Amino acid sequence: MSPEIHQRVRQLFDEALLRPEAERAPFLQTACAGNAEVCGQVTQLLEAHAEAGHFLESERALPQRVGRYMITGELGRGAMGIVYKAIDPLIGRDVAVKVIRLQALADGGEAAFLRERLFREARAAGGLFHPGIIVILDVGQEGDLPFIAMEYVEGPSLFQVLAARPKIDCGEALKILHKTAAALDFAHGKGVVHRDIKPANILLENGVIVKVADFGIAKIASSQRYTKTGMRMGTPSYMSPEQVDAKPLDERSDQFSLAVVAYELLTGAQPFRAEPFTALAHMIVYGPRPSARAANPELPASIDQVFYRGLGKLPGERYANCREFVTALERALTGQVSGGEAGETPAVRGRTGRPSRYILGGAVAAVLLVSTGVGYKRLNSAPAAVPTATPALDRQTVPSPLPPVIAQFLADPPTIEPGAEAILSWKVSGATKVDIDPNIGKKPTAGHVQVKPSGPTYYVLTATNAAGTVFQEAFVEVRRSAVSLYLEGKSKLRTHFAEALDLLRQAGELGETHAMMVLGNIYWERGESRDDKDEFPEAFRWFHKAADAGDRDGMRNVGVFYEMGIGVRENELFAAQWYRKAVDLGSSDAAYNLGGMYEAGRGVPRDLGKAHELRQLAVELATQTPSPDRRPLSRSRRQTN
Repeated sequence: MSPEIHQRVRQLFDEALLRPEAERAPFLQTACAGNAEVCGQVTQLLEAHAEAGHFLESERALPQRVGRYMITGELGRGAMGIVYKAIDPLIGRDVAVKVIRLQALADGGEAAFLRERLFREARAAGGLFHPGIIVILDVGQEGDLPFIAMEYVEGPSLFQVLAARPKIDCGEALKILHKTAAALDFAHGKGVVHRDIKPANILLENGVIVKVADFGIAKIASSQRYTKTGMRMGTPSYMSPEQVDAKPLDERSDQFSLAVVAYELLTGAQPFRAEPFTALAHMIVYGPRPSARAANPELPASIDQVFYRGLGKLPGERYANCREFVTALERALTGQVSGGEAGETPAVRGRTGRPSRYILGGAVAAVLLVSTGVGYKRLNSAPAAVPTATPALDRQTVPSPLPPVIAQFLADPPTIEPGAEAILSWKVSGATKVDIDPNIGKKPTAGHVQVKPSGPTYYVLTATNAAGTVFQEAFVEVRRSAVSLYLEGKSKLRTHFAEALDLLRQAGELGETHAMMVLGNIYWERGESRDDKDEFPEAFRWFHKAADAGDRDGMRNVGVFYEMGIGVRENELFAAQWYRKAVDLGSSDAAYNLGGMYEAGRGVPRDLGKAHELRQLAVELATQTPSPDRRPLSRSRRQTN
């Protein structure tokens, strides 16, 4: 959906809600002015709104009891259900009871499956006894609704704290992050991944003790196999790239979410914000990592290197565990290091040992400024020790020399067109010598230089003094054109499929319609050959992108997908509209398919004369512009082939 249509849909949806329910349909018929796509989208939003409203109204009344627990109040509600404050009559203590509406995730037998799975996950999480984790006390079922009874925390969530004061003191933020990281690492050591770390799930008991909530629940919500089509669970702004892509998750997914929380605590803003969800998902998986220092100039420059790693697009680019991330954050904030850890390799390396520039399996050119940390190293010797705190010196103690500190080494801009120039700038303290390679040479401890690389290049700054050597890398990406990416990707399809797919996605996102069509056919054929319907929505997405870019065959294939209900809800009216657009651009197949719709009266009024006319046109166009060898077939063609 284009931004213009999305905006129009939202506007009409808001206006329709202001009208009585009986007046909404006539209002839409007039307001949509024959635009079936807009009308259909608004209607779907209204249906979803009505369904949600019925659920909320039906459960608004406070129950007296859930299981054996006596309900005393409501603590909150969300998409999955409601959390009540209750009393356990057997012990006389306060508890929190979360009633979970699995019908929000699945229907019928799937809900029963999820209920059993929920109880298994809750029992596993119930074995997590840690002062920073809310204890699960009991699971049960009240009518058709499962519930989980857990420890009650007297205090606000971090979400509520941030709502009152968006940016909090660095010291307070570090305390919260350290305690949250300790709880997460404990759970990860037990094989439990949270999957939904966000401020609302971090509770502050009496404003001091951190308690992480909802272990054992988020995994059910994030299940892709048992989720309604198109429904994304979790809080999108805090989701890791692998979570957005529905890939297998491990503890480093929680670390990414914790890094998002840390960014928000220190800057008062979330690093990833966009509407609609597709734009946000694109930003999380493929977009550049924002600068925390740009959002909060009071932060040190080295903080961005820590966030760059904690928010790594690939799990392997992140820290080993959550505590290591928070420790690196603390050292950067207190000025003990300038962004890296002792002995770290300063750049994340790919499988071949080369700097990893692109995300394999991604859908966009990953244009990166790789500045992943200042690694303290001694040349040809063991790593230099990095003090964790400034030692208290008596009058007789002679301080040991400290390694140099690279306060800044950046490329501006990090991405350039072929033949363009970038500026390297740097600032180093405590160094006797500074070198920059390749082909830059010795430089003063602060300055800038103009560079004109012929290709993607790492520039390495090496600072030296009596204590040892430190170095840091900056990466300048020379953007390849969409056409060159497409040609390279297409040439590698038979030999290096994963790399080819990545190159094609980059080309497609940069606007190369040929790449969009190749990608659409790849996903369509994979879905057909594997009988895997999960591939079809991705095929439809790429065909739709090509159609929006004016590609005739993309328009035809979007029509086919709407007519057949492949990867999208079947809509013969939309199918006919897309076929017409393709016919206007000379598509023989679209003319043939549209003729079949007129013949059967599907999506258009039955008109045998029009059907015959379109079939003749299809023959004429076929002699002028032969169709591609591989393409989805419409219903009428499948019936005749």
